[in-house]
Amino acid sequence: MATRRTILTAAVELIIERGHGGASISQITARAGVLAGAVYFHFRSKEGIAHALLGLDLLEGMRPRRGPALQEWSDLALLLARRLDSDPTVRAAPYLAALADSQDGWTSPWPVWRATVARPLHSAAREGELQAHVQPGAVAELLISAWAGMSGHRPRHRAAVDAYVPQLLPARESRPGGRGPAGPAPRPAPWSGPGPAETAA
Repeated sequence: MATRRTILTAAVELIIERGHGGASISQITARAGVLAGAVYFHFRSKEGIAHALLGLDLLEGMRPRRGPALQEWSDLALLLARRLDSDPTVRAAPYLAALADSQDGWTSPWPVWRATVARPLHSAAREGELQAHVQPGAVAELLISAWAGMSGHRPRHRAAVDAYVPQLLPARESRPGGRGPAGPAPRPAPWSGPGPAETAA
């Protein structure tokens, strides 16, 4: 697994520097300090590396839900931003996803990513946390598009999302279960540090 991770990291660095077409297996092996056989053992081809990156699990490192569904959604947004800052393999995934439609044999991850981000919003709608006009799919599309756009920039993404999420977060029409008057949408919870999955990444 350590070798696989080293190869992925080297491949991502080259993809970010030179694009997918400009990163060859020989360059990846040289950057990773491994033999070509190690690359082919884990991935079979350069496309295999791309598929591994496109299989990104957006929920890796996500804490179990302990509050309103909207809080879960804002926590996910902050996790995605933090992973852009801490893990180069996450930064490369949106770039490769943009190429997926034009590459034979590649499966676009966008539908899965959108569904993952929309899931807490659908829960929030069922639990009475969203205004009636809010469309979870449209909000999820906006967040995942913003996240993908941030992947190409160098500044600290978490700081940008700290300011961005409260503006996007749909305000509640009523409290869950109809208890009490409408209140403000929950603020993103502060991060105390990376969880075990983030550290492993």
